[in-house]
Amino acid sequence: MTRIAVTADVHLRSRGEHPERFNALRDVMEKTHSLGIGALIIAGDLFDKNFQSYSEFEALCREFPDLHLYIIPGNHDPGLQGRHIVSSNATIYSKPSSVELGSRPFLFLPYTDGKTMGEVIADMGWKPSTEPWALVGHGDFLGGTREPNPLEPGVYMPLLRADLQRFQPRVVLLGHIHDPPSHPTVHYPGSPCSLNISETGRRSFLVVDTEGWDVSSHPIDTDVLFFRETLVLVPHEQEAPRLRATVRERIRAWGISPSERDKVRIRVEASGYVRDRSAVAAVLEEEFSDFTFHKDEGPNYDRLSVSVDIQLNAIAEKVRASIQELEFSFGGDEPTEEDALHCALELIYSER
Repeated sequence: MTRIAVTADVHLRSRGEHPERFNALRDVMEKTHSLGIGALIIAGDLFDKNFQSYSEFEALCREFPDLHLYIIPGNHDPGLQGRHIVSSNATIYSKPSSVELGSRPFLFLPYTDGKTMGEVIADMGWKPSTEPWALVGHGDFLGGTREPNPLEPGVYMPLLRADLQRFQPRVVLLGHIHDPPSHPTVHYPGSPCSLNISETGRRSFLVVDTEGWDVSSHPIDTDVLFFRETLVLVPHEQEAPRLRATVRERIRAWGISPSERDKVRIRVEASGYVRDRSAVAAVLEEEFSDFTFHKDEGPNYDRLSVSVDIQLNAIAEKVRASIQELEFSFGGDEPTEEDALHCALELIYSER
């Protein structure tokens, strides 16, 4: 065994309540099996909060008897223990445990409230090894720009940059953040199925090769794909054609196939300033007409205003062009290009 699959944050309830979550996990298990991989790590929150019915999950395990699941509790299922699950191919680590997978040491840290991961590692007497090893946990990485979990404000069992320097894991595999940020050492698989409209885009699971410690991402076939588009607009003579081109480019960037269009659920918000509000609305409703809006809510124009001031509109257009020339690929919770433009428009059009 040199390759190991990784997922997290499934948040299972009953099939009747959320069949899409079961279907996504099943797809992960099926793809893992088809890749010839015999081990799947679930890095916390396999089950949703206050849910203790395990028979449907056990039935899913029986479909893949040659696939072994290595599971840690997360902050939503912190009381999960080995005696709760009868599946012979599922092991739950409710206490910090060192396990050898693919001839490599893996340190499994179940979620512990009020502790950092570094504190838990130190408490168990773990010392840096000359052999490369992997850390599996559930919580926030505070090693720089942090990608927040919009569903759960606050900090949960953090891993600090100092912990990486002190214990030197070769690879870190964490659950808790549903939309995975990027880091050279710390990897989040993200949730295999979006739980709500804030979790956008195609979902994936990870595969770790313990020979070279390469981590690759593999797509999951899900029942639904969420997308959110926030369009910050500036008055322009050609604002409707320009908006149409922008929307078509955004849709192309989703990377969906024609067969997936029925899975898509969208939320669209237009803000800023325009000359012709009704023309903007017509463009958005036409360009997104092939897709289903989340909760049938339609495009939101609450923050879209009208300006007929020629001088202010010219200033706004120059500022827009200048902002587009800047580099905004910071990641995490740093401002986006849309954030910067929206703040600039507030200053330009504010009453003096």
